[in-house]
Amino acid sequence: MNPGNPPEPPGPRRIRHIRIESGALRLDYRASSEQAESVADHLTRRFPELTVTVDDELHDDLPPLPCAQLWD
Repeated sequence: MNPGNPPEPPGPRRIRHIRIESGALRLDYRASSEQAESVADHLTRRFPELTVTVDDELHDDLPPLPCAQLWD
């Protein structure tokens, strides 16, 4: 354990970037890892024409995933 660096939160609570794309439409949000993966899975199964990407490219101006509590 390194006292200079705080430990990373457990996997599901780690904050991730989720991007949802369809044609010219691009939506970017921040969500917990668990929420982002769940949304990506549901959207790509239901709407195969969507491109959904989950990564660690976070920015301070990313809004939270709308209705994120539904994906907990």
